[in-house]
Amino acid sequence: MSTSDRIVVTGIGLVTPIGIGIEENWRNLMEGRSGIDTITRFDPSNLSTRFAGEVKNFDATDYMDRKEVRHYDRFLHFAVAASDLALQDAGLNKDSLPSDRTGVLVGSGMGGMETFVENTLALENRGPRRVSPFFVPAIIGNMASGLLTIRYG
Repeated sequence: MSTSDRIVVTGIGLVTPIGIGIEENWRNLMEGRSGIDTITRFDPSNLSTRFAGEVKNFDATDYMDRKEVRHYDRFLHFAVAASDLALQDAGLNKDSLPSDRTGVLVGSGMGGMETFVENTLALENRGPRRVSPFFVPAIIGNMASGLLTIRYG
């Protein structure tokens, strides 16, 4: 790899079941705390397991306005929060990012599962007119990268 092809990680942002941000995650790791607990975000009684790694004590309005929170799936809330935290850790902001030398990469197998479930149930129980116009954009796997690219230029 030539010098001009180097990739540099300048900041870290974490939104995980054991904490929000570097300090909380590190402290909980060092104390051996697990992020696995009883599922609370939905009723798991018809599932074979009742445990998962849920992100708790997370307020998306700390990172975006209420309108964005309403329109975006929870996985996008996490992406924005982690990106904001990474920029903060790097000592950067939107205006200091050189757009010709900045990229976004988010690994995601699928987009917004909560939006998928909510809209599937809306379609089944209340008909197609109750499906959100934000449904498809919310569930595509690269929506997080797209949103972050739009958000940060």
